[in-house]
Amino acid sequence: MLKSLSRRSLIFLAAAIAGVIFIGFEVYPSGPKESWSGSGSGEVAIEIPAGVNLTEVGRILAEAGVVETASFFAIATYDREEAKLIQPGRYQMALRMGSDEAIDRLLDPNSRLQLTVLLQEGLRLSQAITAIANQLDRAAEEVQDAIKRLEAGKLAVKLPDYANDSAEGFLYPATYQFSDNVSISEVLEAMVRRYYQMEEKVELTQSADELGFTPREVLTMASLVEAEAFPIDFGKVARTIRNRLDANMPLQFDATVNYALGTNKLLFTKEEFSFDSPYNTYRYQGLPPGPIGAPGEAAVVAVLSAPKGDWLYFVSTNPDQGITKFTGSYREFLKFRAEFQQWYRENR
Repeated sequence: MLKSLSRRSLIFLAAAIAGVIFIGFEVYPSGPKESWSGSGSGEVAIEIPAGVNLTEVGRILAEAGVVETASFFAIATYDREEAKLIQPGRYQMALRMGSDEAIDRLLDPNSRLQLTVLLQEGLRLSQAITAIANQLDRAAEEVQDAIKRLEAGKLAVKLPDYANDSAEGFLYPATYQFSDNVSISEVLEAMVRRYYQMEEKVELTQSADELGFTPREVLTMASLVEAEAFPIDFGKVARTIRNRLDANMPLQFDATVNYALGTNKLLFTKEEFSFDSPYNTYRYQGLPPGPIGAPGEAAVVAVLSAPKGDWLYFVSTNPDQGITKFTGSYREFLKFRAEFQQWYRENR
């Protein structure tokens, strides 16, 4: 067809095409402009799922009315290397924001709709239930129901076989961050997953077997260590436990009496010392049936690598200052106990 055109016609056609290109460049030198700008107004909650890329983030924002289009957001991220640091979660955003401002807000931790759940080391399951309920602003009965589902194997994350269908000791103590709309089941699953991480890190099953114990027995001893000692004395208490077991002596730990009674006392009556419970190590020899709380990693490691020593007794002679004394002598133990009793009379 071009062969049939005159040279003059070809020159005119080329000039016309060039003119269109020139006009287009002048009108849209860099494509359409984003009309939304600034920090926007109003409020809207958006959720960025785990595993999505920035293109998908732009689509989510555009559908929620946060940014004008997903493509504008994508263009804004090209020059913002830090945009790759945007994390999954729920965010409080504004409507009709500029893309750059939306990126800034997604990178601001204060924009995240999240809550913190803290479980301290040594909490009994009953105490953990209360702590979780308070921090989630939910009824304790709801948490208890979720615990029952966990123990029945009905949640996505299962307890270890050696848990014996009890969550006691397996809600790992740590600080957790969740989206504000997290379910109780998701919270419990995160805590059990964190327990598995600790179990793998310290090689609990293998290490326990090398010492002649089951993982449950090690966890039980660690819970006693956590309940009876300050961290500086974890190793000595762990060694005392193992020495008493080797000597076929009853453990006689006050923490187990407190667990059996559901109390937190420093002194007991004769009747309380004889309270009939398999967890009362004054009445029953050997380890209690299971953990009396949730130990942290340090207590577990203390049991697995207890220092050498001949200790058979220990007494917290000044609990306020964290002073605990250890001995292999019963006579010296009686002396330490007298020191504690004097401290108790003067301070309680």
